[in-house]
Amino acid sequence: MDKYIIVFCEGDHDIAFLTRILSVNGFLPYMKKVKEFVKPLKDLYIKNLSNKKIEDFEFKFQRPKIKVPYSVFIKDNTLVIFHNFDGDGNILNDGANSIISMYISLNKENRRKIEKYEKLNYRFLYFLDADKEGVENRLNNLKESLDLDELNHYEITNKNDDEFGCYIFYDDLDPNTYGKLEDVLLNIMKPNNKDIFEKSESFISNNTLATDRQRKFICKNLEEKYQGNPQFKEQKSVISIAGQLQFSGSSNAVIIANSDYIKKDDILNNSHCQNIIKLFE
Repeated sequence: MDKYIIVFCEGDHDIAFLTRILSVNGFLPYMKKVKEFVKPLKDLYIKNLSNKKIEDFEFKFQRPKIKVPYSVFIKDNTLVIFHNFDGDGNILNDGANSIISMYISLNKENRRKIEKYEKLNYRFLYFLDADKEGVENRLNNLKESLDLDELNHYEITNKNDDEFGCYIFYDDLDPNTYGKLEDVLLNIMKPNNKDIFEKSESFISNNTLATDRQRKFICKNLEEKYQGNPQFKEQKSVISIAGQLQFSGSSNAVIIANSDYIKKDDILNNSHCQNIIKLFE
């Protein structure tokens, strides 16, 4: 391999969208078994997997294990490795830095080996929502976290022997560049499926639950109670309702990955998608 692109994502929705962009641009799923991966990644992942308990793999109830790739794609001599962090806080609060160190340490260890393998050339990419912080604040947070002098939106910068880049999802209609992945998705999905998405939005507006009922419900033999913060996100629910017409009972990640609400021409003609693919070139 000539290059290893390590991708840090907030969640599986991001990964589903990014892999659709990659697929349209000639990338393919990397179907090899872990034991068939190139050294030293093979040994690294086998070690990380061997340290897990069976209950760690209960997908419905456990967070993803960030030291193990969530998905891997390949094109020519470039391998793209996705890590799912289950939230922006887990990326920005040194979580991604620990994964960067994990990969960079492989090259450091290689220098001490008698039987050496080829040096791994890395590019580390971050994908985050602008949210209410905005694109510029996200960029500044990343620069500080990575100790970089410069980091521009959807451009590659260098630090030592490694490359870094990022893409911040924002709403095209927001003059302050706030927003999130769902803004991008709905701007792609809705125009050619207007009736379906308008009816999904109408259903939500006519059936909104009280805030208490948007929280996790604990049901035990001695008590019933609501717990935690409200979990309702209108845009996620719109995508989910529309997606159930095609993939009953499936998550938004499955809908984003497989629905014909996003087609090849949508990706090729969307500015977000075109700026994103530049990061993988």
